Amino acid sequence: MKLRYTLFLAKANLRRNKHSSLITFLIVLLVISLSVISVLSVTLSSGMDEYKNDFRARTIEAYPYDRIFNEKTLEEISKINHVESIDIEDEMRQQFFGIKNISDENGTYNEMQNIIDEKGSLLNAWSLIGGEKRAVISGKSLDESAVFGCIIPHLFYPFDDKAVYETSGLNYIDAESLIGKTLTLTPSGGEFSIDYYDGIDARRIYLSAFEIKLKIVGVYYSSTTADGGPDMIYISEETGKKLIEMAVENAKKDYEELSELINRDEFRNLHITVDSFDNLGYVYDELNKLNITFYYDTELGINPDTPIITAFFNILSILLTSSALFISFSLLLYFSVCNVNNKREEIGIMKAVGYKDRQIFKTFSLEELLITLKGFIIGMVISALTVTVINLVFSNGSYAERIFIISPINYLLITAAALFIVIAAPVICEVLVFHKLAKIQPKDAMG
Repeated sequence: MKLRYTLFLAKANLRRNKHSSLITFLIVLLVISLSVISVLSVTLSSGMDEYKNDFRARTIEAYPYDRIFNEKTLEEISKINHVESIDIEDEMRQQFFGIKNISDENGTYNEMQNIIDEKGSLLNAWSLIGGEKRAVISGKSLDESAVFGCIIPHLFYPFDDKAVYETSGLNYIDAESLIGKTLTLTPSGGEFSIDYYDGIDARRIYLSAFEIKLKIVGVYYSSTTADGGPDMIYISEETGKKLIEMAVENAKKDYEELSELINRDEFRNLHITVDSFDNLGYVYDELNKLNITFYYDTELGINPDTPIITAFFNILSILLTSSALFISFSLLLYFSVCNVNNKREEIGIMKAVGYKDRQIFKTFSLEELLITLKGFIIGMVISALTVTVINLVFSNGSYAERIFIISPINYLLITAAALFIVIAAPVICEVLVFHKLAKIQPKDAMG
């Protein structure tokens, strides 16, 4: 039987199907559950995975408060299970800077300089350490660049006018347009700080400010969970060491003993990198047994609500999707059985005039498929509008809220999975009731 005849019969049957509206409604709910709730769950889980895999989220900072970090201490720490590496801090790890100007071979970048002069500026600069890497999406990585290069986030906001993590509607700078330009920076507050331990207590030295120049060599993807914020730039470990040397040299007139001090064991903190975020608790316990003082919070913090929200959406996704699948499939199967039972006479007549079982099966399957496709289209339109609204709201939200922005690729993949399910479900149900259809004979046309 040609497809157009099968489609004609399926549409004719569809007009008399009492359950089509209910099935359509269930499919709409199924598609929305998959395409909105599930994709939000995937989005948040992906963000959490980025955070857990980040170098700084797995790095514990220890300082020589109860024990000096001599060779014996380092050896004991290295024997702890799950410790991936130990790095002695001898570079500028973190420092806040203000921007004096941004320039290139053509002079000052006036457009941005005007905003800096109006709002003020603040950059959070970190140097890489040990095995830490930062991939770039444009330009060069720090591995490929010379000393005094830096990479900046693709969502760049170096101004000091608002709390960038909490404020909505920020106009982020096109970071790629700044590649090749030079940042002239001075330590925020007019002082360069160095932390150390003097054998009795933790100390911080404030050194006179000095000017540094960093060339922007690349742009990295600024994840809302894994990379800190739109004001965070990275420099290489070598550059971080050079900056400490510059700070010490600049401060010699005030701190003659500083050059000697920074080479002593009690001056430097340790950075202990764990192989997995999930093993941090174990390493914490082992460090306590060794009487080593450390910060329980890793260098890369996270909003405490984010894991809770992620867990909520994961559970909600599982509950809604599994419930919708189970209910939809069960009712489709039930309605398929009812459909065959209610149309015994019609099926008997079709067999009497020469229709084969497989032709009748195709007609009934196509009828169910038309119902589910109608539900899919309605559900897809609703979910697409919902996702669009979510992305519009959170793309204009605070930096932290951008974790809710849904990737179009993830949405399309999950929508494709929903389409596969709504196509497969009615066919499977018809296959399961095929034996009932096959038992109907031409004589059943007489009722």
